[in-house]
Amino acid sequence: MKNLTLSGLLLLLAVNASAQAFSNGKGDLRVMTYNVNEGTDFLEVQQATNGQQFLVAVGQTITQVRATSPPERMKALAKQILSASPALVGLQELDQWSTGPFSFVTGCGSTTTEFDMLQELQDALAAQGGHYQVAIQAQQYAFPAIPGVTQSGFLCVQVVNHIAILARTDLDPSTFQWSNPLSAQYASALVFPTPIGRLPLPRAWASVDASFHGQSFRFITTHLESVDTTPIIGFSIRKLQGAELRSGPATTTLPVVIAMDSNSQAAPLPQDATYIDFSLAGYGDVWSQLKPGVLGLTCCQAELDNNPVSQLYQRIDLILTLGPIEGQNIALFGATPASKTAGGLWPSDHAGVAAQLVLETQ
Repeated sequence: MKNLTLSGLLLLLAVNASAQAFSNGKGDLRVMTYNVNEGTDFLEVQQATNGQQFLVAVGQTITQVRATSPPERMKALAKQILSASPALVGLQELDQWSTGPFSFVTGCGSTTTEFDMLQELQDALAAQGGHYQVAIQAQQYAFPAIPGVTQSGFLCVQVVNHIAILARTDLDPSTFQWSNPLSAQYASALVFPTPIGRLPLPRAWASVDASFHGQSFRFITTHLESVDTTPIIGFSIRKLQGAELRSGPATTTLPVVIAMDSNSQAAPLPQDATYIDFSLAGYGDVWSQLKPGVLGLTCCQAELDNNPVSQLYQRIDLILTLGPIEGQNIALFGATPASKTAGGLWPSDHAGVAAQLVLETQ
């Protein structure tokens, strides 16, 4: 995380743990995006070429997820959110991981939840004095119970991946309120081949309409495709998803704030085509507007979140605006060693990004 000036830090961060109220001015709308890390990149599953390798890969995947200690990381991540005190938070990679016994006769049956990252994050926020509710949650991909093998033997593993928007509940309704939660999956989606068949990997967007000091806007979060090697009619999946976002939920008379893991490199150069598409469509990148000479790297730490020194190498977590919105401050969260868990894990393999915005009179 790059050094902030003292004045910038005081403007952006709440100075007490409860982070009770915004300043009296109308230019203190705080928003945030945070990819919380589902605990794996599914690399072993992607590389499996036969049934035996696939069984081992599934076992390796749940072993990796367990090693990242989601409940402890969600506590550390909640601390970062409360430090930023955003009114709205866009979250990605909120997974529910479930496991159960495997039978050589009947296969996979019922499973039991091991990790529910959204619930764990909500619990951590509440325990640390935060006041947030789920404004909307949207499912991306869901893998059914699939057999795998670990050092402890056979088991079945199931995962459901979500994005979500959290909204603060402790602000006066005359200052901040939200409504009209919407979500949908993109028509453009990756289909992942495996030894047991093709698994679809849909992505989704979610949005709410909100008002801050009487000024209305639309807040959108999304997680665009990361595996972008399969072109569709000459365009990448991520590029098509970006176009769907701009022509769908971002088509409104309201000013728009998009807080997302774009998987589209804004820095360092060269910039990804999907990021360029947003720029050409008139979207402002709050980070580049306020910190044009600072890389602002947001991704990615090691897969297990246990690397001693930060490995962030690209900026893909973005806060974009369209319409009469001015950025005042922006900062990274969870990007310094001080943000780690007691066990030495980063809160996520991504840094969070929070911005302070001004909604200009319409």
